[in-house]
Amino acid sequence: MSIKDRLAKKTGDLMVPAPSQEAGRGASPRTAPGQMLAFRSAMRESSDRVSQLEAQLKEYDGAVAIRALDPKSIHASKWANRQDFGDESFAELKSLIGEAGGNTQPIKVRPSSDGDGYEIVFGHRRHRACLELDLPVNAIVDGEITEQGQFVQMDQENRARKNLSPWEQGVWYKRALDDKLWPSQNAMAKACGLSQGNISSALLVAELPAEVVGAFPSPHDIQFQAARKLSVALKKTPDEIVQRAVELADDSSRTAPEVLTALLAAARPAAPARKEEEVGIERKGELLVIRLRASGVPQDRVEELRQLITGFLEDVQSTAD
Repeated sequence: MSIKDRLAKKTGDLMVPAPSQEAGRGASPRTAPGQMLAFRSAMRESSDRVSQLEAQLKEYDGAVAIRALDPKSIHASKWANRQDFGDESFAELKSLIGEAGGNTQPIKVRPSSDGDGYEIVFGHRRHRACLELDLPVNAIVDGEITEQGQFVQMDQENRARKNLSPWEQGVWYKRALDDKLWPSQNAMAKACGLSQGNISSALLVAELPAEVVGAFPSPHDIQFQAARKLSVALKKTPDEIVQRAVELADDSSRTAPEVLTALLAAARPAAPARKEEEVGIERKGELLVIRLRASGVPQDRVEELRQLITGFLEDVQSTAD
């Protein structure tokens, strides 16, 4: 058996098919050794190409895919804490998104548990703006995030941007604890990267009676320090403060500090009326000052009183002598 036949038998279907003739390229090798060399060359080229592709792929390690989604396929999270879409800041955000033709900062969503579209992790305002502008919304889809993870990421996103008011924070944290998302304030604080004091302060605002909250021009005006003072006062005289809050709710002209002052004043018991003395006598150095209520001495008897005092002093003097 010739060398050509033996090589052909060993290489079998590894023989490189003859490429089509192209201008400037030589014909395919006709001998078995030539076929083998061509095969090895092709393998080296393929290996080099694979290395190039792997190098390019490494450039995308850690990159997050952003998808353009129909905003109608996305719904708000049950933990949504930004529901005010009528303020000036939202109008400005909507204008910027409209000018850019979409949200340049993507929102984050996760597939809905019922399989119907997506649920927002964070970015409710950006989603609402795209929805009203009828623009696709750029979003990161995270299919692995849990409900607790969703809450934590939403909290971090809000604190990194425009902070929620103390009242919004308190209501939000209270909902999570009421729904048993975490077993305790301490567990929630650790998950969210906050101190337990932060959680407690926010909850003081959320736990104020509705009448007290309603007395302020807006719930967003209630600050942490005000909530702490009111919480202490409510433990002493809750009925008086609530009653005063109901009265203040009808007066929209009061500012938040004025409302706070009025509510705290209601917690302080009124000082007992000082009983006026009929006769007051006080020694001041060489003098003995006598005070009488003017209403107790008619004007036409003042002279009589003077004579009585003069007579008393003359009697004292004679006794001393």
